[in-house]
Amino acid sequence: MSAALEVPADLTGAMEEPEVRALLADLDGKIISMVLRRVELARYDQSLRRLSGMPVSELAWENEVLERYGDELGRKGVDIGRAVLALSRLRTEHRPARQGPPEPE
Repeated sequence: MSAALEVPADLTGAMEEPEVRALLADLDGKIISMVLRRVELARYDQSLRRLSGMPVSELAWENEVLERYGDELGRKGVDIGRAVLALSRLRTEHRPARQGPPEPE
C-alpha cells in the first residue's frame, strides 16, 4: 500500500480532533468534486465513442484504470475504482450528462 496513506509523523498529536475533522471534511468535498468532474468527462468520452460508432466502453482501458487504483491503494482501491467507473457509465442516473464538451477547470 502507498506510504501516502500513513499519518505523517509531524501531524501526530499536533492538531485537535475538530481541526482534523475540518480537514477531512474539506478533503471529502474535494474528492466528491473530482469524482463528479471525472464522471462528466467520462460520460462525454462515452458519448463521443458512441457517435463514432465505437463501443461506449473499452474494457482494456477500464482494466488499466482498476489496476492503477489497485497499485496505488491496494485491494480496496480496486473497489473504489469499480465504484468510480460505475458512476461514470452513461446509464447512471445520479446526474444527467451535460450537452457539449465539459468546461475546462
